[in-house]
Amino acid sequence: MASNCSFCGASDYETVRRISRASLLTEYKSMYNLSFPPDVLESNFDFATLDIKKCRRCGTVYFDPMIAGDATYYRYLSRNVSWYYSAKRWEYPIVSEILTNENPKLFLEMGCGAGHFLRLARSRGYEGHGCEFNPQFIETLRKDGFHIITELSGNETRYDALFMFQVLEHLKDPYSFLASLLPNIRPGGVAVLSTPVRPSCAAVSANPFLQPPHHLWLPTVSAFRFLAERLGLVCETIMCDPPDSSQIVYAMRKWFRYAPYSNHFARYWTRAGNWVLKLATGMHCDWAKVGHTGMAVLRKPL
Repeated sequence: MASNCSFCGASDYETVRRISRASLLTEYKSMYNLSFPPDVLESNFDFATLDIKKCRRCGTVYFDPMIAGDATYYRYLSRNVSWYYSAKRWEYPIVSEILTNENPKLFLEMGCGAGHFLRLARSRGYEGHGCEFNPQFIETLRKDGFHIITELSGNETRYDALFMFQVLEHLKDPYSFLASLLPNIRPGGVAVLSTPVRPSCAAVSANPFLQPPHHLWLPTVSAFRFLAERLGLVCETIMCDPPDSSQIVYAMRKWFRYAPYSNHFARYWTRAGNWVLKLATGMHCDWAKVGHTGMAVLRKPL
């Protein structure tokens, strides 16, 4: 387990819950119909229980043990979860405006995946480098004329902007990783970071993708400010996506012991999720204010 919170640096935490490997795998099967083959189980689920820790300073949640998914895990997801590499993200329209305002000559996207953002940026007249580790994506993007790097060591290119969408939560030490990237960002440049956050509708649903081996961290909005301060960056703004009743539906199905979901009953589940979200909003519940993602715009001082 991390001895310090990678976002705020504090070592003061509490254990809030313990979950078992068996219950985690049951949820993958019951809610997503995913049954991992032996090679994925052996290298990614080598634990009996997971302790969920919460940083007392910034509220970020992390896990013990901190097991990060390997290539076998993500290869399995890419082949069996149709929505995993979505071409549409809440962040993209907002970041398109950031591109317009910043007008970067060159940017870097860490974890560019299938290249959806790189293609969007190119369509708006901006060019960027991508960093990716999936051989299939690397080959395709390079054939399409994108400059893709596979490691950061030895890369002396300076960028006007850095984009990381849903990447930090997969890393064992987000702070150290970002610190290693700072020399590649020009003074005055921006770093745009997005992750799932808590409290949120997604955190209430607590689906298995918010836990190891998929996600290792679930920060709060305030954790971005601590992270910026530790890195010597200026936190210009933090924004979050709107509440999402589908996350509430997921939580309700779990509460009712993995109640089945079908197209026939979809509208009833949706109505129930909307009603619960409306009730929680009226009660001013913090988790009902955010759907899933927080995004921070940090700037490197001149």
